[in-house]
Amino acid sequence: MNWLIIIHLIAAVAALSLRSLLGRRAFLVGALGPMATLVWAAVNTGSILGGSPSVATFEWIPSLDLTLAFRVDTYALVFLYVIGVAGTAIFLYAARYFGSDPRVSTFAGVMTLFGGAMVGLVTSDHLLSLFVFWELTTITSYLLIGYDDHNAGARSSALHAALVTGSGGLAMLGGLVLLGQQAGTFLISEIVASPPPASTTMTAAFALMLVGAVTKSAQFPFHGWLPGAMAAPTPASAFLHSATMVKAGIFLVGRFGVVAVASTGWWQTAVLVIGFATMVVGGWQALRQDDLKLLLAYGTVSQLGFIFLLTGSGSPKLVYGGLAVLAAHALFKATLFMVVGTIDHEAGTRDLRRLSGLRRTMPALFWVTAAAAASMAAVPLTVGFAAKEAAFDGLVGKGFTPIALAAGLSILTVVYTGRFLIGAFGPHRSGHEPAGLDARSPKDALLWSPLVLAVAGLVFGLVPQFLAPLVDGATIAATGVEKAGKFVVWPGLVPALFWSFGSLGIGAFLIWRSRAVDRVVARVRRTSARLPTADGAFRRVVAGVLSFADRSSGLIQNGSLPTYIGIIALVAVVLPSTSFARGLGDVRLPPAGGLLEVLIGLVIVVSAIGLLFAGRRFAAVLLLGGVGFGVAGLFALFGGPDLALTQLLVETLAVALFAIVLRHMPAQFRKTETARVPRMVVAAAVGLFVFVGGLLTVGARSEPAVSEYFLEESVPTAAGENVVNVILVDFRALDTLGELTVLVTATLGVSGLVIPVLRQRRDQS
Repeated sequence: MNWLIIIHLIAAVAALSLRSLLGRRAFLVGALGPMATLVWAAVNTGSILGGSPSVATFEWIPSLDLTLAFRVDTYALVFLYVIGVAGTAIFLYAARYFGSDPRVSTFAGVMTLFGGAMVGLVTSDHLLSLFVFWELTTITSYLLIGYDDHNAGARSSALHAALVTGSGGLAMLGGLVLLGQQAGTFLISEIVASPPPASTTMTAAFALMLVGAVTKSAQFPFHGWLPGAMAAPTPASAFLHSATMVKAGIFLVGRFGVVAVASTGWWQTAVLVIGFATMVVGGWQALRQDDLKLLLAYGTVSQLGFIFLLTGSGSPKLVYGGLAVLAAHALFKATLFMVVGTIDHEAGTRDLRRLSGLRRTMPALFWVTAAAAASMAAVPLTVGFAAKEAAFDGLVGKGFTPIALAAGLSILTVVYTGRFLIGAFGPHRSGHEPAGLDARSPKDALLWSPLVLAVAGLVFGLVPQFLAPLVDGATIAATGVEKAGKFVVWPGLVPALFWSFGSLGIGAFLIWRSRAVDRVVARVRRTSARLPTADGAFRRVVAGVLSFADRSSGLIQNGSLPTYIGIIALVAVVLPSTSFARGLGDVRLPPAGGLLEVLIGLVIVVSAIGLLFAGRRFAAVLLLGGVGFGVAGLFALFGGPDLALTQLLVETLAVALFAIVLRHMPAQFRKTETARVPRMVVAAAVGLFVFVGGLLTVGARSEPAVSEYFLEESVPTAAGENVVNVILVDFRALDTLGELTVLVTATLGVSGLVIPVLRQRRDQS
C-alpha cells in the first residue's frame, strides 16, 4: 500500500516539473493517484473483509521507536474508497474545468500531493506518522485555497484555514504523544486492541485529540474556515472540503471513539453536543446564502456535524450509521460541488437570485443535480435515504431527545436542498439581472464526472447490499461489534422511518412555502446581524494575539542586554527544575578538598559578593576578573594546566577590554538603579540551580563518566598524552570546528562593522 503514496508523489512531481508542457492535462497525470488507490482498494477488498488487514512496516529510527507503519483494515478501506472514487471523478472533471493557464499544472501537482497525504493519513498505523500526514493536508490545502494569490480574500481564507487546522493539529500532537506514552506503544492497532486504563493523562490526551478533530472537520465553534475556503477553485472544494480533508477529523474520532469513551466520562456527551451545535449553525447559515457554493459549504458544515456525532460516539449502532452517511455524503456532495462549478463555468455566476432558465438549457445537468439533491435530502430509493435510516435507527435507541434533534435539524437539510435546486434551475427572481440565458449544456467531463457519482448514489440506494459489507466491516474494525446496524433499501415500518418521513414532509411543506420561509430568514438575519460570527470571532482572536504580541515584545524586547540575559537565565532555571524537583538520584557530596582549594573557593565567593555591591565600575571589573582568576586556579589545582592557562588569557583579555571601554563611561554606577536586586536574585537562582543540579546529576549517574574513556583511549587511540588537546582536536573535533566557525563568523561580522568606521575616520583626518 505504500506504493499508493509513492504513485501520488511521482504524479505530483511530474505535474509540477512539466507545467509548461502539460497545462491542464496535468490533472490527467494527477488522476493516476486516486485511480491507483481505487484499483488497489478493489483488488484487496476481499482479503480485508475476510479479516486480513494489509500491513506494511519500515524501520525509520529504531532507537527512537520511529517506524513508518501502514495498516489498512475495513475502517481505513472505506476512506480509501472515498479518496479513490471522488478523487478520480474530480481530477477528470478538473482537466476540463480549467483553462490553458500554465499555473494550473502547479495546482494539479499540489492537489495530487494532498491526495497522497490523505492516503497516508488514513493508512498510518503510527501516531506520529499520522500527525505528519495530517499536517501535510493542512499545508497543501493552504496552497490550494490560496491558489489565486492576487486575490486578498483567497489569501485571507487560506491563512484562516491554515491557522485553525494547524493549531488544532499541534494540540492533537500533544494528545497523540501523551496517548503513546501512556499506552507504551505508538502503534494505533496495538492501542485500539489493548487500550491503557483510564487516567488523568488519558483524559488530557483525548481532550487534545478532540481539539484537533474539531478544527479539522470544521465543527462548531471552529467551523468558520470552511465557508471561507470556498475561495478555492471548485475542484479543490469538491475534493478537499466535501470528500476528503474534512473527513480527517471524523476518521480520528471514529478510530479512537470506543477507547475514548472507555477512558473518559465526557467524550460521548462532548461529541454529541458539538455535533448537534454544528448541525444547527451550519443548517441555519445555509438557508441565508444566495451563493450556491456557500450554500453547499454551510450545508457541508451541518452534515459534517451529523457524521461527527455519529462516528465519534463510540456506540456501534451510531458508528454504523455514521459510516453509511459518510459514504453517501462523499458521493452527493462531490457531485453538487462539481455541478456548481459547471454552472459557474457556463453561466458566469453562482448567485441563485440571477440564474434563470438552466433547466431548459442544461436538462442533463438538471437531472444529475436532482439525483444528487434527492440523496442529500434523503429521499427514498437514494443512498442518502438508506444511510439516514441506518443513522436514525441508532439514534432511536438513545432516547427521545437525540432522535428529535436529528429529525428536526434534518428539516433544515431538506429546505436548503430545495432552495439549492430551485435557485439553480428554477425561474428567475424579479429584481435581479438574469444570468445563464445563453448557457450551453456541457457534454464532456463537466457533465460526465458528476453524472457518474450521481448514478452511483442511485445504484447504491436501490442496491445498498453493495456497500453494506464495507460498512459492516468498518464498524467491526472501529467498535468490535458485528451486525451493529442495517443498510437496506427499505427498513420496514420502524420508528426511524416515521421520524425520517416526518422531517422530509415538513421540509417539503416549507419548500412549498419558500417565500414565507425567506421572509422569516430575512427577519431573523436582521435581528441577528449583531451577533458574533465564526469569521468575526476568528479575526478578533487574531487581532488580540497580535496586540498581545506587540505589547509583550515591547516589554521584553526593550533593548536591555541585562534583561535579555536574565530572561534566558530564568527560563534555563525554571524549565529543568521540575525534573530536578522529582529527584534525579541521591545527593552525593564530594570529598572535602585541601586548604588551598578552600582558599581559592573563598576568593571566588568573596569576589562575586563584592561584585554585587561594588559602587565603581572599574572595581566591579577587577572583582569579576578575580572570579575568573580563581576559576583558573581551580583548573590548575585539579590537573588542567591547559584549561587554567586558557582561562587566565581569556580573563586578562576581558579585563583589559572592559578597562578600555570603561574610559568612555561614568566611573560610578547609578545610585538609583532599581534593577540591581532582581539581577541579584536571578544570579543567585542560576548559581543555586547549577550547584544543586550538579550534585543531583552526579548522584544519578549510572554509567561510567565519559572522562574515563578519554583518559583510557587518549594514547592508544589518538596517540596523544595531552588529554585536553586530544579531546579538542580528535574526540570532539567537530565541536571544535563548529566553535571556530562561530568565532570566525563573529570576527568577520565585527570587522565589517569596524573597518568602515576606521576608513571613514582616516579619510576625515
